[in-house]
Amino acid sequence: MSSTVIAIIVGMVAIYGGIFYFMQLKKKKQAEMFLNTDFRAEMNNASTYKNNFLNGELSFITKQMEGKSIDAFNYANINYTTKDSIKDGLKDSLKGMATLGTVRFHTVQTPKYLILSGADLHLFDTDTDGEISNHFVFDPARLQASSIAEIPLEGMIKAFAKQKGDNIKAYRISLATDGSPIELIMFSAL
Repeated sequence: MSSTVIAIIVGMVAIYGGIFYFMQLKKKKQAEMFLNTDFRAEMNNASTYKNNFLNGELSFITKQMEGKSIDAFNYANINYTTKDSIKDGLKDSLKGMATLGTVRFHTVQTPKYLILSGADLHLFDTDTDGEISNHFVFDPARLQASSIAEIPLEGMIKAFAKQKGDNIKAYRISLATDGSPIELIMFSAL
């Protein structure tokens, strides 16, 4: 082998070794931070954290709730499968052909916000502009007919969970309606 090939191989090994080293260092720091966290103090600050979110980037939730109490909140997404993705791709292509190719369409999945207020669960559906397009309220009777289950982290769900951090769990929520249930995927972190 020539010396340039050997130099390239050594360089690649050094780059991968450096990346691996920094990833391990980051994991070690996160583990130390987790071990050094005073969870009792953090629990005492939970209402402060909640109010910071509700008065900041999620202030639209407070407006939409119109003075009702907000006990907890999170967001979820529709259970979007590969089949759904293919179906939306075909639908977008057909719409594009209908405009003779002058317009390109792309279906976008928007977040759904879940808000617990007393015994009721509110579901806000957003449009592509980030505005609330639907507001559903599930009373205790509907919630008893609904279900929640932890799901394994595989495929796209694993990728989404990794974006939120380590030790994140995913849940499938099935909310009972008059018709077919609303199926959502929610993670254990915002």
